Amino acid sequence: MMSSAGPLASWTLRQAGNRFYRRTERFRAISDRTLEQILKLNGCTEYGQQRGLDGPSPRRVFDSLPATTYADYIPYVQRIAAGEQNILTAEPVIFFSTTSGTTGPPKLIPVTQRKMRMTGMCLATGIGMAIRAGVLKPMRGPFLTIMTEHVSGTTAGGVPKGSATTGGYKRMGKIADLIFSSPPEVARVADQTAARYLHLLFALSERNLWTIVAFFPATLLFALRDLHHSVDSLLRDLAEGTISRDLDISAQTRLALQQRLAAEPARARELLALLEQDRFTVGNIWRDMGSILTVTGGAFRFYADQLQPFLGSARVFSPIYSASEGTFGFGYSAENPYYLLLPVLNYVELLPVEAAADPQCLPIPAWQAEPGRKYEVVVTTFDGLVRYRLQDIVRVIGFEGQTPVIEFIERCGQVIDIVGEKTAEHHVVEAIAAASRSMDEPLVDYFVAPDTETTPARYVLAIEEWRGEPTTHERAVEFVRLLETDLRRTAADYDEERALGTLGPMGLVLLRRGAFERLRRQRIAAGSSASQVKTPHIVIDPGFLAREFASEILVRMESHEA
Repeated sequence: MMSSAGPLASWTLRQAGNRFYRRTERFRAISDRTLEQILKLNGCTEYGQQRGLDGPSPRRVFDSLPATTYADYIPYVQRIAAGEQNILTAEPVIFFSTTSGTTGPPKLIPVTQRKMRMTGMCLATGIGMAIRAGVLKPMRGPFLTIMTEHVSGTTAGGVPKGSATTGGYKRMGKIADLIFSSPPEVARVADQTAARYLHLLFALSERNLWTIVAFFPATLLFALRDLHHSVDSLLRDLAEGTISRDLDISAQTRLALQQRLAAEPARARELLALLEQDRFTVGNIWRDMGSILTVTGGAFRFYADQLQPFLGSARVFSPIYSASEGTFGFGYSAENPYYLLLPVLNYVELLPVEAAADPQCLPIPAWQAEPGRKYEVVVTTFDGLVRYRLQDIVRVIGFEGQTPVIEFIERCGQVIDIVGEKTAEHHVVEAIAAASRSMDEPLVDYFVAPDTETTPARYVLAIEEWRGEPTTHERAVEFVRLLETDLRRTAADYDEERALGTLGPMGLVLLRRGAFERLRRQRIAAGSSASQVKTPHIVIDPGFLAREFASEILVRMESHEA
């Protein structure tokens, strides 16, 4: 069925991408119309009335409003969560999207039927842009989406809450069963090791798997590591049509999934041959797969770079720029993680980063941005957020027609500032990448945190033991030396403070293998969505290392002067 429907599906998806691209010439007019619709819809809500948006000139009032943060909405969100409506948006709030809290306190973001409906359309458009960019081949089979359905109960007023991806997934209903390689039961498996195994088992049975979609590249990286680690068990289950008894899944789930499996010894032999020939890569396992789809910009590049040894001929394309608050752009370039801003689902403005600390500074319309400058993204949504600071820093690369082309740089506030040096996340990410390339030592994961217990204060890098041979003191110290050398080259203020001696040389903490995965499991067990849990690469809290990894520390090392 999928094979015969593939050309039509490919054409439909490409048309979705083409429709979006045609709007690039009319970004300003479409954006203005979007804002007009939002103000008309929500002007008479309690929030809109308090801000004067229900009067005869709502646009003029809007243009004078200051930017807002999530803290400004907490009292309103609490009332909506208790069951009140017409507070922020005139449309009923049917779901709360919960954020992971990786870079700040968790949030509840109101979601209406409109946004829920648009989630599937956004995925279609993002894939359509990938087809348009030439990174996907014609569709002949389903695709693998590595995600976990996460609904964390309801609010006091009975409104369901969970991850943003869960809301969109549930909306797809039976369509998901037709286009995804994994049965819906897999997305409901709580144990992430078991869930990844099952995703892989069903995907391996699909010779014509078309693409893999993962909202974060770390999710895909964990899955591909598991693919190689558990390959013997996976191929045995594939050949016999069984499910490993080692998986932590319920009897009901096991029965439901078992009914969907068939023994495929020929496919298992085919994959075993690839393994024995050292050709067991994504591009060889699934020959129709031109690209995998996941975010690659900013700090996510660290994980995307680690995917390369697993991919073979397959590429990586970043199709969607989004957050729990909405979708704001679509992938544009096959070579770089650039996005075209989206003018129809939200009204997007930009706040110059150098003025972001000034409460009197107002954002500018996105079409007025200057190429080469950095901005904080500010959005006004149909769900009731008005001039809301998304806390994303982007760089405007240029324009396609009237539409800004942006590159995601980092999250606001991801800065270490012990003595005024203000070292940003992107400085650390770039330095880690350079050191990894120099030593050919990819890290499992890492974070950099302030260490104020020493005099002078310093940064400390926390990493896991490298895979393979035990990590030697000399190799680890050399890695930190290269990292700090590059950091001093790219972060001028850090270099100055190191030269003055007000910051000491970077230290190193070596963690046990699996430490980051164990922390991730703890967060999921505590209620975080598996699709959203991320390791912060810049940690501002000096107590984070001792609090979260006290039992994982193998050794502390001192680096040489860089």
